[in-house]
This record gives sequence, C-alpha cells and structure tokens, in this order.
Amino acid sequence: MRIAFTTTFDAQDVHNWSGTPYHMSHALSGAGMSVDYIGSLSRKLPPFFKAKQVFKKYICDTRESPRFNITAAKHYSEQVAAQLSRLNADAVVSPLINPIAYLDCKQPIILWTDAVYAALVGFYPPFAWHSADTIAQGNQITSECLSRCAYAVFSSDWAANSAIELYGTSRDKVKVVPFGANLATAPDANDVRAAISLRRRDKIKLLFLAKSWERKGGDVVLAVTKALHEAGHAVELHVVGYTPPIAVPDYVICHGFISKHTPEGKEKLRRLLAESHFLFVPSRAEAYGIVFCEANAFGVPCLTTHVGGISTIVKDNVNGMTFGLDADVKAYCDYIVNVMADEKRYAELAHSSYNEFATRLNWTAAAEQVKRLI
Repeated sequence: MRIAFTTTFDAQDVHNWSGTPYHMSHALSGAGMSVDYIGSLSRKLPPFFKAKQVFKKYICDTRESPRFNITAAKHYSEQVAAQLSRLNADAVVSPLINPIAYLDCKQPIILWTDAVYAALVGFYPPFAWHSADTIAQGNQITSECLSRCAYAVFSSDWAANSAIELYGTSRDKVKVVPFGANLATAPDANDVRAAISLRRRDKIKLLFLAKSWERKGGDVVLAVTKALHEAGHAVELHVVGYTPPIAVPDYVICHGFISKHTPEGKEKLRRLLAESHFLFVPSRAEAYGIVFCEANAFGVPCLTTHVGGISTIVKDNVNGMTFGLDADVKAYCDYIVNVMADEKRYAELAHSSYNEFATRLNWTAAAEQVKRLI
C-alpha cells in the first residue's frame, strides 16, 4: 500500500510541530506502507492581506490569521493535487486540515489530527483574538475538509466529539486513534522497571515539562510544591522548557529549554524522566498532550487536568490522575502524599503507566490502527 503524506511544511523535519508529523509518517512506513511526502508548500494570500492584518490589529484589536484563510487553503490543495497526479498513491493522509481542505482526488483522504478549528476558538489563547472573518473562514475550511474525508481520525474523544457536535460530521467517518510518544527510542520494559525501583523514597520529585507557563499551569505546580514543602514533605520540582517569571526557592530547579534532538539534551531529559515520581502539567487548555505519552514511556504517572483531549491519554489511577480546573492546592497535595505514602500503590501506578504507553500510547500501535482503516 502506498500513501501520500501531506503537510504544508517539511514533515521529515523532526522540529516541525514537535515532531508529530515526523513520527506519524515514519510509523506508517514502519507499518508496511510506502510513504510519498508532499510538503514544503508555498502560501498564497489574497491581495492587501497584510494591510487588512494591520487594520484589524490596531483598529479592531483582533487578528486576521493567514493560517485560516480560504485563498491560502485552496492554493495548498492545488499544489497537493498537482503533486499527487504524478504519484501512484492509494490514499492521502494528512495531520493538517489546510492542505486537504479543497483537495479533489480519486484517492480516499484520511485526516489524522488533534482538534477542529471551532473547538480551539476561545479555548487556546492564540485563538482568542481571531477576527470574525478569520473565524468564518476557519470554520468553512474545516467543514470543507471534513466533507472530503473518507475518515476523520482524531487523537482524542474530545476532538472527535467536537467534529460531530460542532460540524455535524457523520459518526461513521469519525474515529479515535491516540497519538504516540515523540521519542526516537523508548526505554524497554526492563529499563523502566529498574528506573521505578531506583526512584527515591525520601523525597517527592515532580517534573514540569512545558514551554507555556500560564496555559500549562506552571503557577499551580509552584503553589502545590510550596504547600508540600511547608507541610514538611521533602520535595523537589524540576522545571524544563520555561524559566518562571518569579524568583523560586532552592527546592525548585530550573533547567530552561532542553532540546531532545541533541545527544546531551536527550540524555538529560531521559534522566529527569526516569528519576521523577510524577509529571505535573495541569494544563488550562490542551488539545492532546504528547508529553503525557512520553512520561508514561518512562513509567512516570501524570498529574494533570480534565480538559481537552487529556482524558483520552490519562486514565485516573491507571497512568495518573486528572483534576478539575477548579481543584485547589490541597486536592493535589492530598493525592500526591497518599500515593507516595504507599510504596506498593505507587509502584503499581508507575508500572501501569508504562503499560498504557506500551499498549496504546505509542506510534506503532497507532499506525497499525490507521493502516486497518485505510
């Protein structure tokens, strides 16, 4: 089976979209499908678009987005159609809506993504200021894409339900296949068992791994860590990806950005994950959250929130715990302390977290499911 994998950018560059298209396409290849890449597409916008952007920004205090523009989407689809005509593909797969929104072809089209536009407006901060025109076009582009797809595959139940409820997409064509962990190599079961057994019992080690401080709930993580410390618990918080905007106490270690694409960065991240008791990222908005899959790959349970697509990944008391957005500091502290007080309970939770990765939160398992659909 041969598929055309299309993105607006270069999907073979692991730095694009946190490496998700790279790992997705390589997993499809590993599942036995031949993959032809269609990407690095040029963008075409309507005349005077820049002037309209400036006007909307400074006069209307809204944003005119080039990403959600019908002219741009049609131009992307035209380029995909031209390249597709020279390939012998059996199907088209895309993790993005734009390049396939206006694609008319003989091959079945499969969208495999993490959200639809209407679910992100008013949910994700970057979408909060979209102009009325951008919102209308974003919804139109999404509707066009969903109408053309043979299958609309989403990484979470939240995203799948959004497509059905907000766009009227047929339930028959909507499927849920979780994304996997974006890791070049994952530790094997023996390594994970060893890491779990070596985790310190005299100190609670928490890991905040995120670039966005506010959206990912960094302030909540700091407050919980402080409360644990003041209650007399030995605790250590490692912050990766962002430097907090305030001075932090000595039990908070800030590492800044660590690249997982360099040998040094990869090894440092592996060590931090292997030694941590919990990944703690209580997001206020999250379409999916691949970082939770990556934590589970190391047998690390996740503490997070019941928002967006997270609950498809994190199952309560199986591979972590989800909390409401209104959960107070005490709720987090009580859960952490109670789990850590019972060595057997923590070990079972950590091993169960790895099992979730090994059975469903990896790209190999995901690609096999999509292959069967195709």
